[in-house]
Amino acid sequence: MSVKEQMQRLHSCHLILAGEIKRICEKHGIRYFIVAGTLLGAIRHGGFIPWDDDMDVAMLRSDYERFIEVAKTELSDKFFLQSFETDESFGLPFAKLMLEGTIFTERSTSKNTAHKGIYVDIFPFDNVPDDPKKQSKQNKKLYFLKRLLLAKQNYLIAEKGQFIKALVYFSLKALGIFTSKKGLQNALLKEMKRYNGESTKRICLFGGAYGYFKESVEREWFTDVTELSFEDTSFSAPKKYIKYLEYFYGDYMALPPEDKRYNRHNVLKLEFGPYEN
Repeated sequence: MSVKEQMQRLHSCHLILAGEIKRICEKHGIRYFIVAGTLLGAIRHGGFIPWDDDMDVAMLRSDYERFIEVAKTELSDKFFLQSFETDESFGLPFAKLMLEGTIFTERSTSKNTAHKGIYVDIFPFDNVPDDPKKQSKQNKKLYFLKRLLLAKQNYLIAEKGQFIKALVYFSLKALGIFTSKKGLQNALLKEMKRYNGESTKRICLFGGAYGYFKESVEREWFTDVTELSFEDTSFSAPKKYIKYLEYFYGDYMALPPEDKRYNRHNVLKLEFGPYEN
């Protein structure tokens, strides 16, 4: 199978997963949004960014928790919803909907024993405090807790040649001996939800790739939803998606240089199982 055919097959699997998320959300009145590269792809390409190897969906925390709950009875055995609750070796503060029978192993997860399959990321939005001092404090706590949990769960974070980073994570792994998985997961979730009882101007995907401050976005961008075409279907998106895309990508309609058109997940093993044909 050529790389192009492989990406097309991978994208078709993503559409199965995202379609199931959409079905459950529409059935139960749960708001969701396509975000990040998935939203960029919808606007710039009418679907997938050709070299992108994942899909990203986000929900406000209350909708996210409702989705997690109803998914327990809505999902068939062809799917697996990965979270702290369902996979004790999982180290990320959000959920993944996976296709059972497939394998998608990234370098970062190659030593980790958590479930591995083709997936769509499902992120919760949590409140960001308006006070800059509180933001700084929360950022530092989350940064430490997330990395301590990843190290304890045997995720590979440092790339080859990153000796200082490797030393830091070795130290974190040693420190993790004195903490429990569940204790770290609970501490992380508590800190993520710390300000959800307050009225704040910004919300954040604390599990996002860009870090605390870049991932903190205006709440009003996500007040309303709109439907955007995506490949041969459509998905919900924030109504003010232009502001969101300009914030993250600047001139979002401009294609990156060819040497920047690659997936960032460093996939070591990909098997489609029952979705091979």
